[in-house]
Amino acid sequence: MTTCQATYQFLQQIQGRAVTAAPADADAAQLAQLGLVTFATAAQYQQMQADVATLATRQSDLAQEMQRASQLAAEDQRETERTHSILFHFESQQHRATDVQTEAATRQQLDATNADLARRRQEFNDLLQRRSLVDGMTACGDRYAALTGAGLVAMRDLSVRLYRVGATDFPAYWADQQKVAGAFDALAAGAANYAQGLGSSLPQLDRSFLWATSLDLTRRQPDAAAGGPTFLDIYRAVADLTSNDENRLLASEVLFAINAPIAGQLPALKEIVHAVRKLGVPSESALGVASVLMLGRRADGSLAFDPLRQFLARTRSYEAAALLAVDNVPLDALAAKFGGARSLFASWGYQASEDVELASAFLAMSDLPIDGVQTKLAIVARGLNTYLEYPLVAASILASVASLEANETLNLLEQAYEVIGRRAMPMSQSELICLAVRMVYGIRDELLRQLDTTARVVPTAPAGGPRFYPHVIFVPVFIHAGYYATFSGIGGAHPAHAHGLAGGGFGG
Repeated sequence: MTTCQATYQFLQQIQGRAVTAAPADADAAQLAQLGLVTFATAAQYQQMQADVATLATRQSDLAQEMQRASQLAAEDQRETERTHSILFHFESQQHRATDVQTEAATRQQLDATNADLARRRQEFNDLLQRRSLVDGMTACGDRYAALTGAGLVAMRDLSVRLYRVGATDFPAYWADQQKVAGAFDALAAGAANYAQGLGSSLPQLDRSFLWATSLDLTRRQPDAAAGGPTFLDIYRAVADLTSNDENRLLASEVLFAINAPIAGQLPALKEIVHAVRKLGVPSESALGVASVLMLGRRADGSLAFDPLRQFLARTRSYEAAALLAVDNVPLDALAAKFGGARSLFASWGYQASEDVELASAFLAMSDLPIDGVQTKLAIVARGLNTYLEYPLVAASILASVASLEANETLNLLEQAYEVIGRRAMPMSQSELICLAVRMVYGIRDELLRQLDTTARVVPTAPAGGPRFYPHVIFVPVFIHAGYYATFSGIGGAHPAHAHGLAGGGFGG
């Protein structure tokens, strides 16, 4: 049982309680070591059954012990109240000594009963878990086998990818899976450190904004003790350039990613803000647009002012125009792809909106052809619709990840959702899924490439030379409802998002 196909079939047979052939001892030992399957000998299985058969008696004994503990606690309370009352001091010395001894004996008995009760409760809980294990066990040769919780998850994940990893060596597949899981865990743990530190200094920030920013900062500087103060210095330095936190956060993340002293970057940023205002970008949006242009600075030091001017004539979304302007591909081809994405959404029944413009921009910037990503995009959008009222932009971002197909994308998103949920709660489902989108998009490509080596959607050959920002891509933080977008030239309340950055190696 060295392949994923054989492993999946064996796990499925255990779940169906119909194992047709026991695995080799080495394979069984490996599955047990990975924590996916629990094995028991016939004698161990019989002993577990015998232990489980005592559950009813154990439960009755536990109830009696709990009642006994309750009675002793009440008695101890009465003795304590009596020995601490005023009348107690009027009793004889001998009587008081007797009462104190009685109180001490009752307390000692109560402590012993509580200790015994805690032991019995633990034993009872262990027995409940053992019953669950026994209920899931099935004959497997001369032994019995049951899936663990991790085994159930592994079987679920395998079912999504089995169509192409069936012949892959399972240990190699599992090692790749653990790398991605480890990257998710490390990213969530780092973001928790940043969020805790930044939250005390920026209490006015929405919690989801704070966590989204923290995810990005963790990618660039895993040490929150070093990165947190740097980010705060940048944030305070750009605070006077805009009236809204969304633009401040975006500009601060850009400058943090550029990794240069803020004192040297700020004068240039102010000049760019002034320049984009002259191009018609309103003051409340200028800082964000300027920061994106600064991020996409060419090797010769020039900025994409002319592409920005041309895209501002094509879209009323300042954000979409800024993103398209800094993409280093021929302008006509990029504009045509942008128009093709908008036409696709129009054919699906979407009306003109900020979301359509921004989603179209992400698809245009992607290395994937529009006609080759339609099915994947539709599947991802339907999956996200469970969590997000307006899933279009998030679906477009995820669909542009060439390393993954639709079902694998959603499966990986579910894993990220579970990881970030353990760290960032309390949050709504929509907020957590938006953080998960950032996590999936920011995981390094080399960790994901093995997940889909036979992807049917093939990226187009990049044109126009290196991209302006191969390792940094702008990713929104979505919200369930709508609010007035600071970047939008379309106006009004709409399915909106806040702004931020996410690192990754997908190049589009």
